[in-house]
Amino acid sequence: MERILIRLAALSLVLIVVVQGIMTVDPVRFYLSWGERLEGQNFDFPVQGVDYSQQRTTIDESVHVPNEAVIVFSIKDYEALPYAKILINGQEKKRFTSREVECVVRAGDRIEIDASYYHHRIDFIIKSGSPKLAYPCPGEIYTANGTVVMVGEVIVK
Repeated sequence: MERILIRLAALSLVLIVVVQGIMTVDPVRFYLSWGERLEGQNFDFPVQGVDYSQQRTTIDESVHVPNEAVIVFSIKDYEALPYAKILINGQEKKRFTSREVECVVRAGDRIEIDASYYHHRIDFIIKSGSPKLAYPCPGEIYTANGTVVMVGEVIVK
């Protein structure tokens, strides 16, 4: 019985190593991994590198900045929600003091909407964006109900 258990343990170890080696091949991994099938779709847009060492407080529209874009957020059913905030990389950048808010973002920025002050359903819409903005896309709706909503990381074409 002891020999059978030792052989079974050794065979299991070899089998794990072989399966892990096979999992490095993308098409095979899709069929062997249940979690891989649950993942989202890949973006084919290149994300440009972000240099945070040269932070600017204002943006001169005449200067071409390759990794910056403009996003316009809108509130669906309200005129203003002054305690709702747009967080970029965890820092407050804008408040919804009017129905529409315009933000300048860079490639790789993480955008969140903090509506934790309000304990009712609020729909935020991305009304428009720069032509070179690949994600988030205009028309997307994000719903908050007393929470912080993750919009995602900015992708610039």
